[in-house]
Amino acid sequence: MNLLFRLFAYISIFAAYILFMHTYAPMGVYWQDFHAQRIFNAVEFLKLNGYFSTYGFTIWESCANCTLNAEEWQDKIYFSVHVLTLLPYIFLNHLGGRESLEFLGPLLDQGIVLFCGILIAELFLKAIKDFATVPGYLACWICFAFFALSPWTYKMIQAAWMEIYFLMFFLSGFLAFAKKKSTLGYVLFFLAGIAHYQWAFALGMFYIAIVASNYILNGDKSEDKYFPQHQYLNFPRAKVIFSLLLPVALFLLWKMIAQQYVSGGSDSSIFYRIGISGNDIHNGGLLGSLQFLAGTRINSCLGDFSAQDLSGGLLAKIAMYNCILSLASMAMISLASVAGMYLLIKSSSLGKKLIPPLAFGMLFFVAFFQQSLSVHLMGYSFIFAAIFASGLTYLLLAISSRLDSPVLGLVFLFPVVAGICILMIRVSMLAVYV
Repeated sequence: MNLLFRLFAYISIFAAYILFMHTYAPMGVYWQDFHAQRIFNAVEFLKLNGYFSTYGFTIWESCANCTLNAEEWQDKIYFSVHVLTLLPYIFLNHLGGRESLEFLGPLLDQGIVLFCGILIAELFLKAIKDFATVPGYLACWICFAFFALSPWTYKMIQAAWMEIYFLMFFLSGFLAFAKKKSTLGYVLFFLAGIAHYQWAFALGMFYIAIVASNYILNGDKSEDKYFPQHQYLNFPRAKVIFSLLLPVALFLLWKMIAQQYVSGGSDSSIFYRIGISGNDIHNGGLLGSLQFLAGTRINSCLGDFSAQDLSGGLLAKIAMYNCILSLASMAMISLASVAGMYLLIKSSSLGKKLIPPLAFGMLFFVAFFQQSLSVHLMGYSFIFAAIFASGLTYLLLAISSRLDSPVLGLVFLFPVVAGICILMIRVSMLAVYV
């Protein structure tokens, strides 16, 4: 009954948020036009030309009412989008056509996001249950609210990336391991890799680095602390690594085969995505890849203002000033959540297992794919929403526990949480989709 009570609260919080943003947010809560068109073109192309006619790869264009015959797109097959990653949308389009896809697709994405929030909240509850200073249900509600209302989550509601499926499968795998269902955990990790091979590769590298570092440090024997919980004391760590990297290898192999037989096609080089191809005007360096901490780009504060507005318009200056303050506030709170993440890792055995791989993956993309993060920061940064929610919640709980009494800590916790939630909604409303 306690779980049902928490689930009811999660769904109620999310439903209230969706209703509010549908009513007041300038960009609403449904797919953006460019995203709806791109998804439809991708799945309709496969439907018309055969789901494996181009080895399962498809187009990734947002043109409206364009011809989708294979002959028209021989040189424009996108080798990063595959039939397996589009299966839910293929199913909706195949059975009900475009109307079904555009109506049910956004609802499906919202459902996945909701499920991700429930998973991170429930895992957070497990992580702090032995030393929480506030009722557990209250702590997990706060964690869920921080995740669901964050600007990174709002971007996925408008135009979801495959990160939502990766996070869902990865967190589900962790929960399976925690419930001592190891086989299911491996399967879910494998599905996470199918959903997003890049994130699976980053997390696989994390676990490999953990094992390698153990040998470098003369057999420290501490690597078990960072692997998923397992029913056996000496479980083969290679299975965790294998379950993440196998789909990566299969995808890359399939992609290499497809490129030999599918004429033309498009795909960005790895050096272009890193930002060292020689023509990298979109690479903002480390600061460019870290701008997601503010919740959206700084140009969200500049886009609607002309030079004349800035030189003489008082209202334009006020709007810009307050917009920048809002983004700066969000960036400061994001940095605070990183401090909370550190404390959570130090304090909780489950936190040591769950947070470091996600944090490493986020750092991996920030460090190595500076151009990609500078251009597509909101898609890649969705994973940060889980780190943000758990880290910030733990930090606030730790601070409240330091006050004179638990009662006083709880009293001051309410306005702080409310203020952060309002700020996140404000930043989401400022954003343009990038």
